[in-house]
Amino acid sequence: MTPEDQGLPVHDRTDNTSVSLSFLDQTPASGSIISEKLPDNNSSSQIMISMAVEWAKQYYSTIWTTNQDHLYQELEANTELDITEFDQQRSRIVSQLLQMLNIAGEIAWNKIEALLGSHQVILNLIKKTEIIQDTCHLYRKTIEAYAQYEHPSRLSVLVGRDIIVIRRKYSSVNALFIAILATEFNYVGKILLDWIPLKSQSVFLLYFKALEDYLHAPLAEIYALAATHPPDSEALIAVQQLLSQTTTIAQTVYQRICQSYPDYCSMSGNLRNTMVHYSSVRDIELFQIYLCLCALESSLRPIQEELFPICVILYPQLNVSWKLVQDMLSHILWQLYYNLSSENFRVFLPYIHALTEMFSDQVVY
Repeated sequence: MTPEDQGLPVHDRTDNTSVSLSFLDQTPASGSIISEKLPDNNSSSQIMISMAVEWAKQYYSTIWTTNQDHLYQELEANTELDITEFDQQRSRIVSQLLQMLNIAGEIAWNKIEALLGSHQVILNLIKKTEIIQDTCHLYRKTIEAYAQYEHPSRLSVLVGRDIIVIRRKYSSVNALFIAILATEFNYVGKILLDWIPLKSQSVFLLYFKALEDYLHAPLAEIYALAATHPPDSEALIAVQQLLSQTTTIAQTVYQRICQSYPDYCSMSGNLRNTMVHYSSVRDIELFQIYLCLCALESSLRPIQEELFPICVILYPQLNVSWKLVQDMLSHILWQLYYNLSSENFRVFLPYIHALTEMFSDQVVY
C-alpha cells in the first residue's frame, strides 16, 4: 500500500530509515484481553493488538446490549484577538449569561436524557445536580474572565486547576462519566452562544473553545507523565513533536474528510457547519493526544479505559458514522507519517495500529 493509494500527497522522506506500513493490510487473530506494558518485539506487539481488538469487541457488545443491569456494578489561543471588541455590550452580555447559566445547565441535561435514553442505567448513576453545578462553575469562571478582559489563553491559569479537579472527579469513577460531563459541557456552551448577539459570538466562542479543549484533553496527565521521563526518552521526544503539530494535523485531516464526505450530516449538522468544524477538529486533536498518553505510559490503557468507551457511547447517538471514524484514523496515520520523523513515527505506530483495529468493522457496526 502506498501513499498514492490513499489519495494523499507523496512525501519525500530524506532519511534512510525504512518505515513499514504493511500492517494496514493485516487482520489480527482473535485473542483475549488485556495488556499493560507494550511488548518490544513485533510478534508480541501483534498479540497485544489482537487482545485489544477482542476486548473492544466485548466492550462494544456490552454497551449496546439490551440488558445493561451489570453496568451498574462495573461501571486556540488567537494572539491577535481584540478582547475589547464589542465593549459596549460586554456588561449586558455578562449579566445575562450569569443569570441564565443554571437554566442552561438544566436544558442541557434534558438534551442528554433525550440523547442517551437507551443508556438510562448509566445516567441514573450520575448526580444530575452535581454535574450541572460543576459545569456551571467552570463556565461562570470563564464568563468572569471575559468580564475582566482576560485573554482566552489565560484560562489555563485561571480555570486550569478547577478543570483538572473536576475532570479527575468523574474519570476516577468511570470513563463514561467523562463522556456525559463533556456532553453537558458542550450543550451548555451552545445554549449560551445562542443567547449572545451574533456579532459578539466570534469573540466569546474563543473563550468557550479554550475551556472545552482543556476539559476534553487529558493534558494534565500528559504533563505529569512527561515529568517522569528523562530528557532523552524516545517517547517524550516523540510526544513533544506531535503535540506541537496536533492542530495542524487535525485541520488537514478535517479537510480531507470534508472532501470525502461532502454531503455528510451528523446530528449537529453538515461538516462545514462552524460548530461541527470546531468539534471535529477538536476530536481529531483528542485522538492524537490519547496517542501521546499511550506512548508516555507504554500502554493501551488510555484508549481502552477512556477514549474507546467515550466514542462508543456518544458517536452512534450523534449519528457519527463508524466509516467516517475509520477514514479519519487512516488520515491521521498518514499525517503522522508525513509530519513526524521516522523515529518518532515508530513510537506511535503500535498505538495507531491498535486504535485502527479497535474501530474496525469487526468491532464496531
